[in-house]
Parts: sequence; C-alpha cells; structure tokens
Amino acid sequence: MAIVLCLCGLQVSFYAQNATKLSPKVMAAMNAPLAELKDDDPPLIRLRKERFNAVLKEAKARIDVGQRLFAAEVDLYDQAEQKAQVLQRQLDVYTEAESNVEKWVKDGLATEAELERLRYNKFSVEIDLLKARGGQENQESRAQPTPQ
Repeated sequence: MAIVLCLCGLQVSFYAQNATKLSPKVMAAMNAPLAELKDDDPPLIRLRKERFNAVLKEAKARIDVGQRLFAAEVDLYDQAEQKAQVLQRQLDVYTEAESNVEKWVKDGLATEAELERLRYNKFSVEIDLLKARGGQENQESRAQPTPQ
C-alpha cells in the first residue's frame, strides 16, 4: 500500500511540475481548431486530417486527466491533515497555473473561458482545503448567496 501511495504521489508531483511548464507555443497548438473534413478531400488528405484531429483531441483530454488525478489522490487519504497537505500542493499548482494562463490570455494564446475554468477548479480546491482543515464550513452565514 505504501508503494502505491508513493507512486501516486510521484505521478501527481510530475504532473504538477509539468502542467504549468507548457510553453505558449504548445498551448497555442493545443488550442488549434480541428481540421475541417471535406467531402471532396482526397483519401490521403482526409486520413491526415483525421489523424491530426485524433491527436489534438487526445492532447486536450490528457490535460483534463490531471484534475481527475488530483481528486483521486485526495481520496487515497482518510485523515484530514493528509488530505490538507495534498490539497495545499494542488492549490499551489493551480495558483502558478493561473498566473501563466493570465499571461497567455493577454498574449492571445488562451481564452478567458479557459482562465475562468482554471479559476473554478482552483476555488473548488480552496473550498475542499478549508473543509479538510476543519475550517469555516460550520461557521458560514445562513444567508443564501445572491447572484450578481
């Protein structure tokens, strides 16, 4: 069991180190639109477009896997303080990634929607971290939030 926990921790650490190091050029390539398939495309061109579309979809999906990996790592632990350590490490990754994506948005290499999605995930980790630390969830105001 200890070996499994160590391996999972190393995988998340590896992802965390690499998730925020994607260059703007890589991000631009990953944000490329799918190749348009046309009825009159010659067979070889059509296959090349389909291959490009497949790898682009895979690349985008692999980034999303990191979020599931983070959630799975938290679920490995039963004790709140262990969960809090993992969540803090994840929050650090999201904070650094947010800074990078903000720059990419300014440079036109990422969209506002991508930035807001990252922020949503970051806030979710912060909520979970607060709960794991025995935080303010029981001291919340009974008033319901109102959308603005």
